[in-house]
Amino acid sequence: MQIKDKSNSNKPKAGGRIFYGWWLLAAGTVVMIMQGGLYAYGFSAFFVPLAATLGTSRGVLSLAFSFTRLESSLLGPIEGYVIDRFGPRGIMYIGFAIFGLSFFMFSRVNSLFDFYMVFPLIALGASMSGFLPVVTAINNWFSKRRGLATGISSAGVNVGGILVALVALNISHFGWRTAAVIIAVIICVLGFPMSAMMRHKPQDYGYHPDGIDSQATNKNDSHKSDGNQTDEADPDFTAMQALRTPAFWFIAAAHGFSLFIVGSISIHQIPLLVDVGISYEQSASILAFMTFMAMIGRIGGGYLGDVFGRKSILVICFFMMSAGVIILAMAQNILQALVYAVIYGIGYGARAPILIALRGEFFGPRNFATIMGLSQPIMVIGSFFGPIAAGFAYDIQGNYRMIFTVIAAINLVGALLVFFIEKPKPPSTSDTNPQSI
Repeated sequence: MQIKDKSNSNKPKAGGRIFYGWWLLAAGTVVMIMQGGLYAYGFSAFFVPLAATLGTSRGVLSLAFSFTRLESSLLGPIEGYVIDRFGPRGIMYIGFAIFGLSFFMFSRVNSLFDFYMVFPLIALGASMSGFLPVVTAINNWFSKRRGLATGISSAGVNVGGILVALVALNISHFGWRTAAVIIAVIICVLGFPMSAMMRHKPQDYGYHPDGIDSQATNKNDSHKSDGNQTDEADPDFTAMQALRTPAFWFIAAAHGFSLFIVGSISIHQIPLLVDVGISYEQSASILAFMTFMAMIGRIGGGYLGDVFGRKSILVICFFMMSAGVIILAMAQNILQALVYAVIYGIGYGARAPILIALRGEFFGPRNFATIMGLSQPIMVIGSFFGPIAAGFAYDIQGNYRMIFTVIAAINLVGALLVFFIEKPKPPSTSDTNPQSI
């Protein structure tokens, strides 16, 4: 039995005035807003009150966050293959069901053991309903504008981050348990309609990527091999062919080193600011401002990468992230925290769509989700160890200064690796095996 993203009743009209990819992009952006506001950034607002309720340390709580990163990395290759094989819509339906139900369960947590059982389900639901299925669909529907489209959708995560202040207000007024129930309802009400708008490949619906007219595309088919037309023809790597290229490993490693910072900041930023005397609500607002700057960075970075090339912009992003996290580690007041938010936010935001678009540009859209999923076990190095190291460093030293300086240096190793990323040669026809994963 095959589960496809095609049905006559849901089929968009190829002759419509607005390219359906833009509607898909809008729905995907809403999903990413939910991911940012309710999980990626929003869950950090639960960190302080949850630790107080459960009577545990930040290091022990950080273990749960890190182990869910490990879980996601192990499931990433399987999730990617399923998305490429059956399309993103079905897996998003399942993901939102798990995501919403697990938040209801989270509201009933009474012990650290309960939290360790529930939080992996939240992470699994967020993974299946969010990032990978959305960026896969967008990489299929956009080619020339891939960086821009990826930047717009991923900026949704940062729009969601801006809403963390509202999550914090709900926690402050109603308590974290009631806030968790409200989030569960929001997930169920918005998640399923947005999933219904997802489509797998534009060719299945009579479109070409970017809405290019099919007749014009046919006329230009004979010119796709010209040096000035290389951007019009995406390569078509299988997952095994991608694994044999240095580019796959350098991109994944650079991405992984950057996640030392991203993973640590996502969990520990609010607690750090609270420790230096900034109120809980103000700390959440600074996080919201940082994510606003990251939203600007994502859209701007995606556009600049499309226009000027991605490697040089990516190196600048890595340096901005390291500088920003050192400023945060030393911050003692709101003004210094705002400087961090601007520098780190722009660099962090611009980095993500470039790393994603590089994979689409280098390996093509056909097996994008599988290739992206195979990268996750490498990328998990940073997202797994970063939050743990930051949490236990705080428990031992009482501050984050040394550990944030260390992860800033580790991030610069990722910047160095970017210089070694080179676009692989397209696989020859004789090497292509449609049955290869």
